[in-house]
Amino acid sequence: MNVLGIYNGHNATAALLKDGRIVACVSEERFSGCKNQAGFPAQSIRYCLSAAGLEPGDLDAVGIGYQYSAPVFASEPVRQQHGIRLLRFAYGPARAVWKAWENLEYRIPALRPVSRIGYDACALSVGRYSTWCERKFTAQFLGIPAEKVFSYDHHLIHAVTAYYGSPYNRQDAVLLTLDGEGDRLCGSVSEIRNGKYRRISETYIGNSLGWIYLDATRFLGMKGGEDEYKVMGLAPYAGRRGRERAYGRIQDIIRLDAKDPLRFRSKFDTHHTHRFLKEKMSGVRFDDVAAAVQMLLEERILEWVRNAVRRTGLKTVVAGGGVFMNVKANLRITELPEVERFFPFPTAGDESTPIGAAYWAALELSRKIGRALELEPLRDIYLGPDFTEAEAESALKRMNIAGRHTVSREEDIERRTAELLSENRVVARVSGRMEWGARSLGNRSILAHPADPDAARIINQMIKGRDFWMPFAPTLLAERAQDYVVNPKQIPAPYMAVCFHSTPRARRELKAALHPYDGTLRPQLVTPQQNASYHRLIKSFEEKTGVGGVLNTSYNLHGSPMVRGPQEALETFEKSGLPHLALGPYLISKKDGAHPSLPDAAPAHAHAG
Repeated sequence: MNVLGIYNGHNATAALLKDGRIVACVSEERFSGCKNQAGFPAQSIRYCLSAAGLEPGDLDAVGIGYQYSAPVFASEPVRQQHGIRLLRFAYGPARAVWKAWENLEYRIPALRPVSRIGYDACALSVGRYSTWCERKFTAQFLGIPAEKVFSYDHHLIHAVTAYYGSPYNRQDAVLLTLDGEGDRLCGSVSEIRNGKYRRISETYIGNSLGWIYLDATRFLGMKGGEDEYKVMGLAPYAGRRGRERAYGRIQDIIRLDAKDPLRFRSKFDTHHTHRFLKEKMSGVRFDDVAAAVQMLLEERILEWVRNAVRRTGLKTVVAGGGVFMNVKANLRITELPEVERFFPFPTAGDESTPIGAAYWAALELSRKIGRALELEPLRDIYLGPDFTEAEAESALKRMNIAGRHTVSREEDIERRTAELLSENRVVARVSGRMEWGARSLGNRSILAHPADPDAARIINQMIKGRDFWMPFAPTLLAERAQDYVVNPKQIPAPYMAVCFHSTPRARRELKAALHPYDGTLRPQLVTPQQNASYHRLIKSFEEKTGVGGVLNTSYNLHGSPMVRGPQEALETFEKSGLPHLALGPYLISKKDGAHPSLPDAAPAHAHAG
């Protein structure tokens, strides 16, 4: 059974399910070079079909992970062809009316029910038509019957994405979703028992914890919908007194509903949080604001998770939706005594919904034809494009790299990379299939010695340009996890989706890959089964240094998506101050004087104090 899943919106993405296993998934940004590229993921769809060896006619179904969202199409001819101009003509006035109601509701909270009716009317009348347009366009793009294209409830898809992608997808579990908004909701609690899904509770869009965090990001002068991780990274720097004072100003903005403690209830429609923050946080230090908002998020989520576990009696928790990209909140969930097993989906935002839409379409189709289907949990998320040695060699020649830099073909590129890292050199690594999602997992990465506290500064000077307070992360040999990670429940951590407290040894040997202030770490625990060559590289590094991990950050210029293949890797190498690039079996090194010199990192033992 072959099922395609697509997401047409912020960070447009496509995924391909073949016989119960996700075999390809990639976001459109990797082809366009535009971070969080929105629009119809045409190039991603073509890649997924090609990677699976399929033609569009081989598809049994196509799933879309929302029902009411207005689509964002890629070109003007598409909008003309499918009546999107008419749609926007209708949608604009309807949204204006809804916004007018919201403004009244902020001043007169008693009008909230009317505001909700207005929004529902807008979503149902315009959203259904917009999604019909998208299904029609998708079918026409693929050249398949429109009856093969299905749209599903957004939070249902977040829930099944997390569940069926988890290692617990044969067990009973409670399914949590939390995001800014989607299909009139911003959160839900569901359960799966004996393979049967049932939603228990849901939170309406105007009570969005995710939207509060997004508006706080904007309030701090950052980019909402993209820089929330910066707020999370900034929060630990605040002092206790300042944090608690700021938290006291906003703690009552959102609570759990007294009548249904699985549902959030806010003081007013949370699309107006920016006004509230301006009123309450004027004159408050920026780090105190970040800490207060992070504290609000954590405290409400913890109470919500406790209530969900108690209500269902299920201690296995899986989570989807963009709010669960907050690794510090995920850490707090793992520490709850009520939770025995926890799995937040890697890259849990809307770009994950093509995976869940493909899962659900396949299950529905199998039920319809009376055929049993077992869905495999994710083995790994190296689901993007690969490249051959010939393609790497061709790019090197086409760009005349040997004329400007030193190029060698290494017999053992992993061991050579480990040698450079042990000498405190920074090396970009591009190898094998590209990882899907927001986090680099070794195949499109910049690597460095994790014991050197200068490494973060040097990488930022060379290429990353990150905010000074932001931490880097380590990749660790899974067999060495107990040396570095405090993880008594053995929570799976292959995707950098969960944060942990560090051990004393980690604070000595992984200093550059921990949060600089609170010492937490967001590890990728890698096994030979998940990535044999990357595991072997780190094993070679361990043999030389005794350290069972490396610093790992994504290979990209600031503000750009991760590199895709040889062309992008070499262009980024030349635009940056990186000294070395391991591209497949080739090592490219800058010649002396090719770039302004940067200070070498001192030996790791010099920084033990």
